[in-house]
Amino acid sequence: MTDRDVYLKLAAVAEELMALSETADTLVGEAALRTAASTIAGTAKAVYEHALGGEGGH
Repeated sequence: MTDRDVYLKLAAVAEELMALSETADTLVGEAALRTAASTIAGTAKAVYEHALGGEGGH
């Protein structure tokens, strides 16, 4: 799996979690899903900046 693949997968998971947050039954569930989505999106951004932003990678 290349760094680009990792980025794409993380971005997709973040999008899915954000979409799921809109269907949560409680505010706690919504907040948990949004927090997880934000964390994963941040990780995807870091991979993007490193691998696709010109600093190398596979």
